[in-house]
Amino acid sequence: MYIKNKLFLSAVLFVFTLVAFAQEMEGLDLSKLSKLNDYIEKEVKAEKLAGAEFLVARNNKIVMHSVRGFANLSTKKKLDKNSIYFIQSMTKPIISVAIMQLYERGLLDFDDHVSKYIPEAAELKVALDWTKGVDSPTEKIKNPITVGQLLSHFSGLSHGLWNNKLDRDIGKLIYGINYPFFTDYSFHKTVESRAKALLNAPLMYQPGTKWYYSAGGDLLAVIIEKVTKQTVSAYLKENIFDPLEMDDTDYNVDKEALDRIMPLHYKNNKGAFILSKNQPPRMGNTLYGGTHGLYSSAMDYLKFCQMILNGGKWNGQRILKKKTVDLMKVNQVASTYSRKNQGFGYGFAIEYDQSSEQKGKAQTLYWGGYFNTRFFIDLKQNIVALWMTQKLPNYSYEGYHQVLKKNVYDAIIDIE
Repeated sequence: MYIKNKLFLSAVLFVFTLVAFAQEMEGLDLSKLSKLNDYIEKEVKAEKLAGAEFLVARNNKIVMHSVRGFANLSTKKKLDKNSIYFIQSMTKPIISVAIMQLYERGLLDFDDHVSKYIPEAAELKVALDWTKGVDSPTEKIKNPITVGQLLSHFSGLSHGLWNNKLDRDIGKLIYGINYPFFTDYSFHKTVESRAKALLNAPLMYQPGTKWYYSAGGDLLAVIIEKVTKQTVSAYLKENIFDPLEMDDTDYNVDKEALDRIMPLHYKNNKGAFILSKNQPPRMGNTLYGGTHGLYSSAMDYLKFCQMILNGGKWNGQRILKKKTVDLMKVNQVASTYSRKNQGFGYGFAIEYDQSSEQKGKAQTLYWGGYFNTRFFIDLKQNIVALWMTQKLPNYSYEGYHQVLKKNVYDAIIDIE
């Protein structure tokens, strides 16, 4: 009887151990993390979202990878794991890594004047009255724009996104009418054409004086092509995508993968959430942008983020030296970034560690894309988290980024 009872107790303890293990992985509570599924389902039911995919990894291990909702509301096709998304500005960190590679090889420097590679950047002027748009009175730049300023959005250039006349005029110059909601994707055929259009407009600020989100990534893309004598697409494939096995990431989608794309949905002027008639072109693209333009998947972008978290290395492939990655984590814009206790480095926004002894030390790197794709890399907690969907309007930092962060941090069991 004693032996039977002992065996029974051992079996019970084993089952309890399995249950406990099933609820926790790498110090994350899976039941709390799965609340993201509940959130997505609620948003889908409320017709605020077609569907979404999220992926959370810690210590180089995937802890949860989940998807809910639809890829296409018109056809009611379910969204599948590892669908393909137009990642918009999540292109920028990838372009930044390419520039850091060229820096490592001694092919350029952060202090290089952009005019060294793009002569049109030599005689820029700064707008004095934004309300007059591109016809504003101007003053000459006091210091030339540098490569480092393009990486950190410290150049005075615009992105053409904000609701002032100068920004709206710039948006029309570089993206076409009514950007970003209904972009004319054929407005420019090459990134050099789009970059030169940007340089035809006056700057918002004197270079090196104010962080202002810009389309400077397109100038970085032109610099990559000038320095390497390759297209941006070819360079990224050879030096980043192939080594990291990012097979779903490119400016064009392979024909056999077209059915994996989640199309864009948006809220129309009647308040209905519907499939957009205006979709980014999926094939035949010749504009290899630095601001946006790439398609990717959650698994692909995880590899890229994990490489950054691992100090430039993933799966035995060295993309950057650790000291080069460390440079990307340093705030380059003083206290001019738009959010408290944050800054901007070479390619990423930075959230600082809030502990008194580490104030100002980067804890988290993050960014997102205009169609509501998001990621963050927590350097202290060794976490990568991704959110993927295709939706307008854009909810920026305060929306899905915060939803993702809250649920991930609520799930951390071993947080100090």
